[in-house]
Amino acid sequence: MRFALLSWLVLLVGCAGGPGTIAEVERARGPWSEVPAVEMPTGERSIPISLLRDVADALLRLPGAKTCDPGTRRPIPGLSTEYCSTVYVAGTRDSLSWRVTEPTRERHNRCTPFFAVEDADHPSSRVWVVGYIHNHPCGAVPSSQDLGAWPTDAFRPAVAMAEVRLIPGNPAPARFQDAFLEMASAVVAERQDGTRIFLRYFPTGEIEQWSEARRDWVLLGRCAPAPAGGLSVAPRCEGGALRLLRE
Repeated sequence: MRFALLSWLVLLVGCAGGPGTIAEVERARGPWSEVPAVEMPTGERSIPISLLRDVADALLRLPGAKTCDPGTRRPIPGLSTEYCSTVYVAGTRDSLSWRVTEPTRERHNRCTPFFAVEDADHPSSRVWVVGYIHNHPCGAVPSSQDLGAWPTDAFRPAVAMAEVRLIPGNPAPARFQDAFLEMASAVVAERQDGTRIFLRYFPTGEIEQWSEARRDWVLLGRCAPAPAGGLSVAPRCEGGALRLLRE
């Protein structure tokens, strides 16, 4: 299973493909000038909180990024907007930085990630896509679409979640010195009282929220996407629906 998943990721993210490959046809552009790169070491093997803070500062200023119906606490179609940025690392094993791409504007309930990045400072051989970051206008937990969007198993399309925390391909795993980096995606949001929510989630289904009180990530639970074709966008979580921290 690990070999199949890694092979699939190399196929999508690898930059040695010929003309017409996904990597060449659909590339996100980075880095986003509004978000400074976060240099290693960060103390994290996945998306660091310092990067998420900077992304939130830039992303949540954009039109519609915080628009939410105060009565229903649901996004307003046509007004609420999700913005989607690919998160990646670039550089060499001894000089690596976390970066994000320029965001794409989506509908109120969708984020479409890119599988490859064209970085202004580094060749494609020194760029590793790790996940994506987007906003939820109403501060909801990741949806089934979020959890199942990427990465998925191309060889077993019915499998929405990976069995391991994939390490990025392209064409070899991303490493900083002796540490392999884990793939993760993230959600940033702002409550009505102005407090920020930072969530990150892994291919294995773990969803974590940053706790300001503890100055650390807190595991909320493990979830998987609802079955394809179902009416609900809520993921299936061990122990029932997730509860966000209230601090």
